[in-house]
Amino acid sequence: MKLKLDKATTVAGMIGLGVFVACFNVIVGTFLLKFGWAKVSIILFPGLVESGGVNQFLSFWDAFYVALFTYFILKAFTTGIATANKGKDNK
Repeated sequence: MKLKLDKATTVAGMIGLGVFVACFNVIVGTFLLKFGWAKVSIILFPGLVESGGVNQFLSFWDAFYVALFTYFILKAFTTGIATANKGKDNK
């Protein structure tokens, strides 16, 4: 059986794959933040953790929001949505 895919089907498949990869990245980032924050917070903010200024443990929702925000910021700067070109027009 030979399938013949038109251009719209290919584009829809690529968009679906991109959405799946983006969701997977955010989920993995959430788990990394959730379970890695205890160690990272002690390394980055030792005095604040001891005094209670920074919580050593994150909830899943907090880790999800941080991962999602970080993902959007990184995507904005790596895909060219938000760039600084120092006055040059490279079109």
